[in-house]
Amino acid sequence: MNNIFKYNTSNIDKNYNFFISGVSTALNPLDNTLIFVNKDKDEYLERLVGIEKAVIILLFSIEKEKISKIESSNLIIFSKNPRLEYAKLLYKILKETGYYNGQNYYLRDGYYYGENLKLGKNIIIEPFVRIGNNVEIGDNTIIKSGTIINNNVKIGRNCYIRENSVIGGEGFGIETDIDGKTYRIPHIGGVEIGNNVEVGALTTVCSGTIEKTIVKDYVKIDDHVHVAHNVILEEGVLIVAGTVIGGSTKIGKNSRTAPNTAIRNGLKIGSNVVMGMSARVNENLPDNIIVTNEKADTLENIKKYLKYKKQIIEKLGD
Repeated sequence: MNNIFKYNTSNIDKNYNFFISGVSTALNPLDNTLIFVNKDKDEYLERLVGIEKAVIILLFSIEKEKISKIESSNLIIFSKNPRLEYAKLLYKILKETGYYNGQNYYLRDGYYYGENLKLGKNIIIEPFVRIGNNVEIGDNTIIKSGTIINNNVKIGRNCYIRENSVIGGEGFGIETDIDGKTYRIPHIGGVEIGNNVEVGALTTVCSGTIEKTIVKDYVKIDDHVHVAHNVILEEGVLIVAGTVIGGSTKIGKNSRTAPNTAIRNGLKIGSNVVMGMSARVNENLPDNIIVTNEKADTLENIKKYLKYKKQIIEKLGD
């Protein structure tokens, strides 16, 4: 994402003097951005060919001849842990450019808003709402009291955002160094919500790390739901109360969850999938299936079933 900040690379290395204005991914690299590559894969390095005036963090073990086509026009930083180096450097840049503490808020009709707010027609924003910078809200959308909309969020037309929800809050991305110290990875990708979407009360839709978290048209999200960073919810998805969706998960069209569904990060869920009550989803799911967990049972029965299961597996192994 570009135009988040303006930072001169001479502050990183005095031998360089160009500006970067945002971040981008190794799979979709952009000029004048901060990029990290956590793997020694030719695919990623090939995508960087032609990129100019970027700060690129690479694994220190990468052979120098592999980067001959990118080092002349970019600032290259080598690291044993590019993701950790990226987290530290981006935090430093955001702090020095005032991203965290340089925001101005203005009061209108009982709610607060930041810079570059774009509002459509017939919008209702109740008192005690707080809106960050670079936010766009479409026609006929209702934002209920207590909602927090952070930076870099786009909300479409005819949406209904319920009380005390948080849209675009930073996701939970943590990197640990060799001494066990933990560092938060800044999430500045923002959120993009389509048209005719509902977000329930006390629900969080986290900002993407680098690229956007995306909620497409006609998605309905119940109360008390957590949608992590970089999730993609395709058209018509229904998310019921208590659901937790791990980061970078993609859920296909018209799929739905039941109460207390938990979905592991990084999964691909097909279209028209039903995830039943308290389903623990730990692997990718194809289209048009129903998954669920068994009902609650006594501890004695659970131990007995586990014993039978073990015996069956041992017999099959023979």
